[in-house]
Amino acid sequence: MSVSASKSRAARSKGRKRSRRHAPEEARREILDSAARFLRKHDFRDLTVGEVMARTTLSRPAFYQYFTDVHDLIVSLLRDIEEIMHQTASPWISGEGKPIAALRESNRGVVETCAEHGPIIRAIVEAAPLDERLEQAWSSFMQRWDDAVEARIVAQQRDGLIPPLDARRIANALNSLDVNLVVAAFGRHPQSDPHDVLETMHRVWSNTLYGRLPRTLTPKKKDT
Repeated sequence: MSVSASKSRAARSKGRKRSRRHAPEEARREILDSAARFLRKHDFRDLTVGEVMARTTLSRPAFYQYFTDVHDLIVSLLRDIEEIMHQTASPWISGEGKPIAALRESNRGVVETCAEHGPIIRAIVEAAPLDERLEQAWSSFMQRWDDAVEARIVAQQRDGLIPPLDARRIANALNSLDVNLVVAAFGRHPQSDPHDVLETMHRVWSNTLYGRLPRTLTPKKKDT
């Protein structure tokens, strides 16, 4: 077979691959995964529609069936990470079980999620101050976490588990610290040991909220 014939056959094969029909959610997921892979090695400023679609089996125009631009794409990635993190951080946020054990499980969930998605979080954190839309998306993301943590602090203050601290300021401080911690640990490869990161995060949260690191905490009995 001649070289030209071989190239022609390869081109037809590539064309058939890219013209394969995809279910909408499958196509959307492929685009998101491509962007995530790109951000593991590159900065947000280098992300383009062309770079994303070149790493998929889809045509470039298919991008605009699911996203308006790369900003919309990144916001979708952040939303996916937030959904996963809310699930993994649920024990303490939802008030399940004993406070210290629940807090550790929630800290563990955050660490595991950030270890997997750290480069994406790092790319967003670095780009947000320079991009108004990303800054708004990141600010909203952090505000929702502050709301959730503040609500749990207030609930446990009513139970006598946490001293009368300023719940909003403490929530904001702990979440901001977590961002700095996980971006430094997991934002680039090689990553830090997740176990060490968990131990640091859990000790800071436990000492800040409960003043010590006991095995258990028991809510105070309310006067009848």
